[in-house]
Amino acid sequence: MLTFPTIFQIAIFGFAALAVASAIYDVRHLKIPNHYSLAITLLFPAYVLTADAAVNWMGALAISGVLLALGFLLFVTKVLGAGDAKLIAAVALWAGPDLFLTFLLITAVTGGTMALTLWLRHRLSRAASPGLIFLTDVDPDFAKQPMPYAVAIAAGALYVAFTLLG
Repeated sequence: MLTFPTIFQIAIFGFAALAVASAIYDVRHLKIPNHYSLAITLLFPAYVLTADAAVNWMGALAISGVLLALGFLLFVTKVLGAGDAKLIAAVALWAGPDLFLTFLLITAVTGGTMALTLWLRHRLSRAASPGLIFLTDVDPDFAKQPMPYAVAIAAGALYVAFTLLG
């Protein structure tokens, strides 16, 4: 028997697809357009209104708001990009209080792995041979290079989406 996806499922798949699309865009252009975060946010009410169980949307909104404010402070201090700050707040809305800490952990571990990979690649490119990778000087400007952090945020978003689908 042919079954069609529900609005609930379409909203979650849309959320996941937008998170992945934002990661792809960030890898290619090192920025995240506002329309990805906005679309993720605008899909949230469709999820809330069609979920089988009650959704703690007020808690989710509070977490998202706090992250947006924190992201703004990190942007002003040039620690985080504006697109990253908006995207993480939009995804946190979907994570809500129940999935937030795991979402944050997955995002942080993925981001740390990406940073370590970039650092090792940089050292390897400067080393005379692979055996000397840890004896090679690092370019002082290396830490200033941008990183497509939407990839890490998308990893956390996919965890949230698959968990919400059950």
